[in-house]
Amino acid sequence: MQISLFCDYRGYANSKYESLFLGLEESFASVAKKKGPGRIGYGDLVYLKALVYKHAEEISSIPELLRNLQRSPVICEMIGLRYDSLPDLSRFYGFPAKTKNSEIQAIHHAAVKSLIGGGVVSTDVLIADSKPVMANTRHNNPKNPGRSLNKEDQIPRNPKATLGYYSYLKQPFGNSKQFTVFWGFRTHVLVSEESIPLVEITKPNNLTDSRIALMLLRKLVRIHGQKKGRIFIGDSAYDHRHLYNFIKDEIKGQACIPINPRNQQPDKLLGENGRPICQGGLEMKYSCITKSEGRTRKKFRCPIIAGSRKEKAELPDECPCDHKRFCTGKCYGCTAYIDVTDDVRAQVPRQSTWYEQTYPKRTGVERYFSRLGRREAEQTTHFNYRSIRNQMSIAHLTLALTAVAAAFILAQPDKIRCFRSFADAA
Repeated sequence: MQISLFCDYRGYANSKYESLFLGLEESFASVAKKKGPGRIGYGDLVYLKALVYKHAEEISSIPELLRNLQRSPVICEMIGLRYDSLPDLSRFYGFPAKTKNSEIQAIHHAAVKSLIGGGVVSTDVLIADSKPVMANTRHNNPKNPGRSLNKEDQIPRNPKATLGYYSYLKQPFGNSKQFTVFWGFRTHVLVSEESIPLVEITKPNNLTDSRIALMLLRKLVRIHGQKKGRIFIGDSAYDHRHLYNFIKDEIKGQACIPINPRNQQPDKLLGENGRPICQGGLEMKYSCITKSEGRTRKKFRCPIIAGSRKEKAELPDECPCDHKRFCTGKCYGCTAYIDVTDDVRAQVPRQSTWYEQTYPKRTGVERYFSRLGRREAEQTTHFNYRSIRNQMSIAHLTLALTAVAAAFILAQPDKIRCFRSFADAA
């Protein structure tokens, strides 16, 4: 019996999921592949709709998705399934495992292009951040006595998962922070000022945020084109010289990134000749100019070891502070450097009104991740690396489809970020 005989499907017009699915169909036509000889099954678009629904409803696993669909005949018809003869469980697992991640990302990029073309989304401001994705493994259970914390290990069934850490877990009492580690991945994203995902990628979590940011920026330019004057906003994890140089030279934009204290050297005390003062209170001897990784620095050495014979005559024979580098190993003595590079990092106007007004926009990506899923970390039930990447790509795609549905199908552009309620007043 067809569901439409006892259910008024048209009564659900402009509903949340019909809008999402219609946005998927109208924007990207179909992702169905050509079928070979044999029994014709459901197309890939059907499984993609089902997984979009899974994320939208925050359903934790594929088995739970099937149980939910069996109780929701209207949703089944919207997706294109027969609720009384749903596909086997393996079909739902097979779609993310066999589908290329680039195919799902292409759908996401097409959605974003329609939003940019319609004037709903702008790429003038790019906000970057990442979120942990915990692997499906017993080694993420802190109560497991055999839990591996060796970053050189490979977790069974999760060979691509790596050991990383949360930024911190805030304790319930006081302002103390506790760092904790986990096995898994991180999903990285560039969002617009409107908190719409522009490009995304999921990688093992042992790769630095700044390195992934370069990949995302190159992808953004390749897909959406070059545009001078873009502003890149990121937290202190993106405070790396190579990223500043890339933003200035390749993107022709401006970075808005705070200084990471771990990357900041203490101010050097200079003597009357403009040379650094060592820990023993002596003005150091100029050695040479060094160049590495795009940096140009002046190098200074211990004056007792590197000084001329005339200079040494006026200096003590031994290090005043008894530094270990003076008398151990190769007895090379202390070294100090002064950076003389045209430093893009130092040119960021962090004390200006522009910076104070621009950097708070970074909270847009935090709100985006709160809509994406669980607050602390995403959880995956898959083992296959491609499945995990596709799971996160579908999650980002769902939020992009929300903006498409709200802006174009329901004509409510002010609700492009209202993931839960964008269709309530339609």
